Amino acid sequence: MIVDLSHVLQTGIQIYPGDPEVEIKEALNVEKDFVNVLAVNMGSQSGTHVDSPFHVFADGKKLSEVDLSHFVGTGVVIDATGLSERQEIPTDRFTKTDVSGASIAVVRTDWSQHFGTDKYLAHPFPNIESLEYLKKHGITTIALDFLSLDRTPGTGEDFTLANHYFWSRGDGIIGENFTNVKAISVARPHISMLPLNLGASDGAPVRAIASW
Repeated sequence: MIVDLSHVLQTGIQIYPGDPEVEIKEALNVEKDFVNVLAVNMGSQSGTHVDSPFHVFADGKKLSEVDLSHFVGTGVVIDATGLSERQEIPTDRFTKTDVSGASIAVVRTDWSQHFGTDKYLAHPFPNIESLEYLKKHGITTIALDFLSLDRTPGTGEDFTLANHYFWSRGDGIIGENFTNVKAISVARPHISMLPLNLGASDGAPVRAIASW
């Protein structure tokens, strides 16, 4: 069984506020040029993607410097469903989950159902204690079915990257904008989230899947 955990990359797809817009348009076509080719313009953090430590640290590892083992491995789903807008995910959603034997934690909030709307910006988010639990128990990569590991600030709220800073120290990898996590029906799926090899990059889109 293979489950696609990725949003379709297309023109106008929702992005983090301030990131480059995504534009995908025809560059060549079969009728005139013998082949179909698209011109793709977008930011490195577009759609379902991963962050390397370089995303938040000037001296952090760039995408091409991160070992590929961080993008594939045994996964475990953290059930964080049923939460309200901008709610901090209760720590026990993490600490009561057996993550033994897994290297990739996939946090399921079902907030991906709001993708493309303003409500998507008001996603739940974890706290440092929860992230510490995951790291302590061998999780090296965290994947989210929402916009950001940190709270996306609303009007009048302070901007913070505390969770990014904590997780990205060393080789910590963050996957964001995953979807369809509810379709994972086994305790330990195999997760693959291999990014484009963009070289000296802070991140890149992925085609994320779960399989078993």
